Amino acid sequence: MQWEVEALDPTELQRLVLAAVAPYIDQPVLADRIMEEERQRRQLRAFAEGWPRNHPRSRE
Repeated sequence: MQWEVEALDPTELQRLVLAAVAPYIDQPVLADRIMEEERQRRQLRAFAEGWPRNHPRSRE
């Protein structure tokens, strides 16, 4: 089957792509990566919130 991508509704296009790749996704690995990304976001957020105190020049 062939479509012109521009003619598809974006929601339908997303559904088609996700359905096509879903069988190839290792769900446990994906879940681990998502958890690691969230952990890193929390670390960055905590660092950014403390930036004035953590910045070497603020101690001068």
